Amino acid sequence: MGIMLVYDITNEKSFDNIKNWIRNIEEHASSDVERMILGNKCDMNDKRQVSKERGEKLAIDYGIKFLETSAKSSTNVEEAFFTLARDIMTKLNRKMNDSNSSGAGGPVKITESRSKKTSFFRCSLL
Repeated sequence: MGIMLVYDITNEKSFDNIKNWIRNIEEHASSDVERMILGNKCDMNDKRQVSKERGEKLAIDYGIKFLETSAKSSTNVEEAFFTLARDIMTKLNRKMNDSNSSGAGGPVKITESRSKKTSFFRCSLL
């Protein structure tokens, strides 16, 4: 129901492969699958090979959300998962409301309990 496409911002080749993965998704996955592009290792800006702007542009070109993350420093990792989960649930709730079938359950809500860690790195959701 949801796919995160992750590339390494310090590795140009991993970014180039995202287009191939998107093509595979379009050919083999459900047409309504939620997708998100993640540029990982945003804590390693000194070794960056792929600019944030290039990641954002690719996401815009495909109509996909974009976020830079760092698994090492936990920057935006929870945000990425919660965003994808919320998008999936929004789509499911919309389908349930559209079907208007009797006996169907009500909408589902995702809540989050997040720690308020601050980080030196600035990564944002597009």
